[in-house]
Amino acid sequence: MKITKQSLYDFVEKKVSGKQKELTEEIDKYMDLNIKTHLENELKGINHFAKKLTKLADELEETMEHVNDYESWTRKSNVRDLRNISDIKNDITREETHKIKRAVLNNSNYSKYNADKLVDKAKKDLKETISKEYKLSTLKRELDATIKSSTTGKQAYDALVKLGIDMEDFEGAESQLPAIQKLSVDPCLVNGNCN
Repeated sequence: MKITKQSLYDFVEKKVSGKQKELTEEIDKYMDLNIKTHLENELKGINHFAKKLTKLADELEETMEHVNDYESWTRKSNVRDLRNISDIKNDITREETHKIKRAVLNNSNYSKYNADKLVDKAKKDLKETISKEYKLSTLKRELDATIKSSTTGKQAYDALVKLGIDMEDFEGAESQLPAIQKLSVDPCLVNGNCN
């Protein structure tokens, strides 16, 4: 097995990315179950507007097709705008869930949509997960620095093992064997021994 520094960087990146993905999924699941549900309840009054706007867009589209006037870009644009506006609840929910997630991750305040208590609860509930995520980022930087400061791949590998990193999954770099080429002209011309 050939050990290169690049293969070690890739190995560390793969391990850390896998763990970060698990933590992110845990945070997203929490956000969907608690925060997104709360926002949807806060915005439930918008539902009747959405239904009316969708119905209006459908009627306008149907009328324009019936009178053969649906080729106009302006009319198509109006129908599209009505459909976009009718989806405002989902847009707000998606956008505010993202903002709340950022507030929780950055330990900052959020006071819209009566969600301040939920944000405080999320900070407490996700404290350990968020801490792991930050520690994982720090660990990656430190492991990358360890690899960088080593002179060879083998030395970096040994350093990672000494630090307690499980290297069982490490596959190393593929050996690049030289390609076998066939010459179209006899090499004796270069060697000077052609007769």
